[in-house]
Amino acid sequence: MATETCEYQVINGGVPAGDADVSGIGVVLAFIVSAYVTFFAVLTAYISGLVDRSLLGPIDTEVFCITPFMPHRPSNWSRAQKYLRKGVLALSDQQIVTGVAIMGAGFRGLRTGSMSVYHFQVVLYLAWMSSSVHLSAITLLQSYLHKRRGILIWRLSGMMTLLIMLIIGLVPTVSNDWGVFWWEGVSDGRTGWAVSAKCFWLKLWGDGVGPDAPLGFIILAVTYAWKIGGIFDWPTRAYRRYLRNPFEDISFRLLKALAMRLHRSGHPIWLWTFRLFFAAVFPMLACLEFASSFAASIWLSVTSLVYGTIQILVPRAQMLPYTGSTESSWGFGQLVPLILLAQPLGVVFEFLWSRDKPEQGINQEASWTDSSAGKPNVSTSLKKAQMKKYKSLLGIFIDPAEHNTEAKEVRSHIWAVFFSSKLFAAMVYLLQIALAGICTMVFYFDAGTIGSRRSDNWQFILSAIGVFAGTGFCLAMVVSPFSVLCRYSDEIFQGSPGNHEGRRSHDHGSVCNDAETGTGPNVMAKQER
Repeated sequence: MATETCEYQVINGGVPAGDADVSGIGVVLAFIVSAYVTFFAVLTAYISGLVDRSLLGPIDTEVFCITPFMPHRPSNWSRAQKYLRKGVLALSDQQIVTGVAIMGAGFRGLRTGSMSVYHFQVVLYLAWMSSSVHLSAITLLQSYLHKRRGILIWRLSGMMTLLIMLIIGLVPTVSNDWGVFWWEGVSDGRTGWAVSAKCFWLKLWGDGVGPDAPLGFIILAVTYAWKIGGIFDWPTRAYRRYLRNPFEDISFRLLKALAMRLHRSGHPIWLWTFRLFFAAVFPMLACLEFASSFAASIWLSVTSLVYGTIQILVPRAQMLPYTGSTESSWGFGQLVPLILLAQPLGVVFEFLWSRDKPEQGINQEASWTDSSAGKPNVSTSLKKAQMKKYKSLLGIFIDPAEHNTEAKEVRSHIWAVFFSSKLFAAMVYLLQIALAGICTMVFYFDAGTIGSRRSDNWQFILSAIGVFAGTGFCLAMVVSPFSVLCRYSDEIFQGSPGNHEGRRSHDHGSVCNDAETGTGPNVMAKQER
């Protein structure tokens, strides 16, 4: 490869050569298996109620009915969380070091010109999978790391090192000629995957930047920003101050103005104008609230995992006829990475069998859980109090008592009504369907076009977003007249709080049973973090 010029290789292709140390079956499986095991460990913790209350958003508890972890549960439950944490920590430690090491080897091959496009692609996305393992661990262990600065600094250092290496590694992949398996005129026995990766360092060869090239950068940047931002308070405050709160304030002020017009005139046109504007902003409000949930972090993790898996397995399948005998055989270099995956199990078993003082250990471990676990369920009482006072969202906007209330408290009242509505839950579930549709479509076409042509994923993403916005608007317009969010009657504002407790709309009431979800502490307080 080194004896041929880049110009010659870009025109005629390169000669394939296997490298089991980079893309052997055992190496690839070790990275992929560890990434998915960590992800499913986080998903299991989320579903089974092993996630700290401080990490869950109102959508997690009120819409998805997720039960937060509570230290006062039986000791076996606390022990399960402890073992899960130890296993995830061991996996993430192992993978962050391995990811940095394999990227270092990839950069050496890139600098010397000894690594092909195919093998550098595999190296890059194996490190991507290592990054996914660590980010999944961060998702689950935010409370734990927040109280252990030494461990937090070590992990952040490793994460930032790997992030910088991944960003640099993505630079050669932006060329439209990167990773083309075959083209007309390529010499027999040659392929674009075998071209030296060094040939694409800061060179586009006249064909420009691939339209899908920014996708990897965006997934990487958003995922890291989201996960690291969850560890500290200032990114969350900045998100609320500069994005979410301004949008909510503008939307709620306009809705209030329309509600006041309706209250003064009583003309149906203002009611339908209110519902029309509400239907326009309602999907966006649901998206902003969903972004604060633990479920959103899970979506980011699975998106990053699937994207990285496709970028490894599809090129490997295309190159298998050329490198199969070298990279598909099981040898020492393929068995060792897989055997090393047993290390986290050893850590778990060590804690499992060390039961000399189990209760004391569990009590000590409880200190890293959410300190608010013993507080009363303020969110439930607040929601019920607001439902006794208001029979519709319109009631909040027109009630004179709300006019002298701080904007933060008004937002709390509004969101209390939102979370009492089944229409809001339906919008959140519609968002899940939209996300699943976008990911399925993008990854399907991406997998089918790797090595041949660019898939133009942006068209599918924008189309799916448009479909969600349109469907959400139609859903809100059709259902809102029957919902507590936009229902109108002459009795809405009559009587004192509590007079209409027994005459609530069928749309009233959380989709989750408060006793089951253990909601709190204070959903609305979470809204203002």
